[in-house]
Amino acid sequence: MEIKNAAYKLSKEFLETLYNIYSPVTVDSILKSFIDGRKTTLRVNKLKTTINDVQRQLRSNGIGFSNSSFLKEAFILNKARESQITKLNCYKEGSIYIQNLSSMLPPMLLDLEKGQTILDMCAAPGGKTTEIAAIIDNQGEITANEINIIRRERLKYNVQKQGASCIEVIGMDGKVLGDTFQEKFDRVLLDAPCSGEGTIELKRRESYKGWSTKFIRENSKLQKKLLESGIKALKKGGILIYSTCTISPEENEEIVDYALNKYPNLRVMNLSINVKNSIQGLNVYKDKKYNDNIKKALRVIPNEEMEGFFVCKLKKK
Repeated sequence: MEIKNAAYKLSKEFLETLYNIYSPVTVDSILKSFIDGRKTTLRVNKLKTTINDVQRQLRSNGIGFSNSSFLKEAFILNKARESQITKLNCYKEGSIYIQNLSSMLPPMLLDLEKGQTILDMCAAPGGKTTEIAAIIDNQGEITANEINIIRRERLKYNVQKQGASCIEVIGMDGKVLGDTFQEKFDRVLLDAPCSGEGTIELKRRESYKGWSTKFIRENSKLQKKLLESGIKALKKGGILIYSTCTISPEENEEIVDYALNKYPNLRVMNLSINVKNSIQGLNVYKDKKYNDNIKKALRVIPNEEMEGFFVCKLKKK
């Protein structure tokens, strides 16, 4: 499929968003990633195995891979697809987790330490939650929330399979978590429900058919309420990561800007990571001006290895 033909499949408004943020060359590269899809990537679960053991198992099954540039536990598979990986013993035993590289970023940036209390507000299916458990070696208290009962059961399954014994799964409305758990958590992860623009694959029509400007607006309203709830649940001195797998500023910078205006004790923190296919957060979009500190956030540009992602690190004074 040519890039020109790919553009016809996407809405005019969404394409305008891309061109308002990125150069024409970058937009072409994004559209190419939507056409080609992404390589399968996985994370080694160090609660159950070692990096060397997984490498040996991949090699013995003839699966070629390369290492991630920013996370030693992550592998990028050369050609193998998810269907091949799910047949491996290391997958069946929970020693690996199939997860996009972008999705691995938020836990890495939470400044996690053993013994902390941690809230994952929208936790299913559990990739980030179990990554957090592995980082702290099950030495802490993780509350993993998921309101949707079907997704919650999937979360429970993955938590058990990954051996993440420090996780308690709950099923509350994320908007009320802050009132229920006022200033209880050292760390909060809000990987918010979003329009998923960064995950589009044109061979999967369901990945883009539901897109509309109305959907963006609805998400934005919910995201603001969820972020407020997360801020309330965060201890003073605590850190919150706000992330999405989407591109629209209305679901990213605009949400953070709203929170910064409403909560003067909130600060945007620098991100100690180098992701090649990324730009800083926007402080201007069309006729809107956002807080300059939002430039400290990270926008991952979709490519063959990584989904489009937004990550912003906030500290409560």
